[in-house]
Amino acid sequence: MTVGQMNSLTFNFTVICMQDVVQDYHKNNRTDLHWMEDPSQKSFIFSGTAIGAVIGLIPLVPMLDHIGLRITFTIFGLISAASSLLFPLAVSIDFYAVFVVRILQGIGTSILYTVVAYIPGIWAPKNEMGTFLAVLSCGFQLSNIICMPVSGILCESDYGWRPIYYIFGSLTVLVYVAFFIFYADAPKNHFHVSPKELSIICAEKKPKQGKESVPYRAICSDKCVLATWLAMCGRNVAFYVLILFGPTYLREVLQFDVKGTGWAAALPFVSCAIVKFASGQLTDRLTMFSEKTKFVTCTLISMIGLASGFVVMSLTSSRTIAQISYTFAVTLSGITIMGTIKCLQLRCQQHVHFATAVIAFMACIWQFVVPLGVGYLCPNNTPEEWSFLFIIVSGIVIVVNIPFPFLTTAQAAEYAKRS
Repeated sequence: MTVGQMNSLTFNFTVICMQDVVQDYHKNNRTDLHWMEDPSQKSFIFSGTAIGAVIGLIPLVPMLDHIGLRITFTIFGLISAASSLLFPLAVSIDFYAVFVVRILQGIGTSILYTVVAYIPGIWAPKNEMGTFLAVLSCGFQLSNIICMPVSGILCESDYGWRPIYYIFGSLTVLVYVAFFIFYADAPKNHFHVSPKELSIICAEKKPKQGKESVPYRAICSDKCVLATWLAMCGRNVAFYVLILFGPTYLREVLQFDVKGTGWAAALPFVSCAIVKFASGQLTDRLTMFSEKTKFVTCTLISMIGLASGFVVMSLTSSRTIAQISYTFAVTLSGITIMGTIKCLQLRCQQHVHFATAVIAFMACIWQFVVPLGVGYLCPNNTPEEWSFLFIIVSGIVIVVNIPFPFLTTAQAAEYAKRS
């Protein structure tokens, strides 16, 4: 998961150190704008991964049902690796080649949300679901922790930005081949799982009775699921502003240098991973509280923290306070998944892969819309433009989370109960 997400993030950072591409373009006495100089074309490049993720989601649920996670995840991972390895070549060709490669990067990431919810349902003992969920979803943070500093160091070195894509692409191939070798779609089929471990993993889980069709209509009309999807919309708007444009904000508004931008963008995700892991442990061990209390608390703490961070960033002119608020917002953004995905796991049970696939689809929509919105509202990257954007984002986060505490439940739905 980490390397797959890294491949889609790399452009978000290297865009600030690809000036050599524009210079080489104009050496040939070209008077028209390069796509790197055109805000609308650059926004479409940012949004290319969202289009790819939508394409990847179309066959995802049927593939999981028919060939399993092991083969499906490996296929998507190798597509992600190819997209990274081909990116420097695409940049040397033209805008359309880069756009196609960004679509491939999006296809590679389209499976990640589903994997986070799917694997714990198969491999986690019931009393360790929160820990499994926290560890797996830390891949989203680890990708930033690794990608941003490495990109910053290489961008300022004599090697430039191109080796970043070759290194990450090659690493992706190795990691997904290892996944294919060592992962099994069921604990009982894995050569390292003992009978004792198998009994612990399968305890209190109802056995699957053959293949079950997904009750699409019932899930899509479930108020609990709809409230969770709505809450995730607010989280994704804020998250994509931070993850797609965090380096741009740090570089253009807070005036960090390139290497400093890499570290400043990565360090908040370290604290985010730590807080997420701790929250996973707590949700498993605080058995005196109901499951609903725990997942509602995680979601509201995360959303209130996100909104507060954006409000402070919009009001302050201090670089230090803005950096602290940025770190605070990123840190708390991670535990949203401990609430929303846990809620869907409890509600949808064996059909959670469809519920999370819808979240991934909506994330793709926001991943497409956010760059266009940022390009429209912040064309000049002035502090005033970013302040207005941050106020809008904080308002969205607050409003869409109002139904979540009232409409969600920890009870399994009727459509998820096996006979």
